[in-house]
Amino acid sequence: MAENPFGDTVATNKNRLLVLLSAGKDNLSMTQAVVQNIKKEVDAKASPLWIDSRGIGLFVETDLVAGAVWDRALTGLDHNQSEAFKDMVVVEIGQDWMARKDSSMTHWLASHVGDPRIVPRDQMRRR
Repeated sequence: MAENPFGDTVATNKNRLLVLLSAGKDNLSMTQAVVQNIKKEVDAKASPLWIDSRGIGLFVETDLVAGAVWDRALTGLDHNQSEAFKDMVVVEIGQDWMARKDSSMTHWLASHVGDPRIVPRDQMRRR
């Protein structure tokens, strides 16, 4: 169960995935098409949480497994386009994570996955 930041506990069996896409001048239109496919075919609430000169990151929540997300993300691209689109990774988010406290990623992870694990004393860096 994920902890809802508004106080209610939300029961869900959905997979929480991180989709990372390479975005360059040569594949920008394909990247935009893939993002739209993810919104249409996988998770309507998915939206890029960060965009920079090298890529785009999206968090998605779905009943689909990573391979099915991959297939649906590439829907509508012809064989040559999908073969050219090499830099995409879909990974499931587990129970442990860490991000900056003020980032949009932190809010998404906290509300969908829960709080990150506390660092055990024996793993803390000595100063």
